[in-house]
Amino acid sequence: MKCPKCGSLNDKVIDTRQSKDGTVIRRRRECLECGTRFTTYERLEEEKIIVKKKSGETQPFDKGKIVRGIMLAAKNRPVSQKQAQEIAEEIERFLIDEGKLLVESTEIGDLVEERLKKLDPIAYIRFKSVYNEFKDIKDFEKTLKEIEEGEAGDDS
Repeated sequence: MKCPKCGSLNDKVIDTRQSKDGTVIRRRRECLECGTRFTTYERLEEEKIIVKKKSGETQPFDKGKIVRGIMLAAKNRPVSQKQAQEIAEEIERFLIDEGKLLVESTEIGDLVEERLKKLDPIAYIRFKSVYNEFKDIKDFEKTLKEIEEGEAGDDS
């Protein structure tokens, strides 16, 4: 660590303390060149996911947007805010675990669809219709057919 007084990189740690919540480590250091004592703090740097929109614009990943989208699609359906929050957190963990720090918005939409399909088929269709910009009834029919075929495949 660079000494704030003389700029030397030679120091020793005199004392180390962890914050009560365990998120920060405070270190008292002493410069071996000039004897100046100074304090440094260490924090865990969280991985930041960047989302690339269809327009090409990028923005920080926001779990709240996923939750709002799910809750809108699940209006008057048996899907709780807690379940929507869990889906958003699961998607965030998945992206970080996979090392996907730059992700297309379409991939996030696909991940939401995949989870909603298992949770509530009506909310899934509503979400998919907005997300995929359904143009007419044929788009709904195609999605319904896919769900029916998937359920028929589950029976065998």
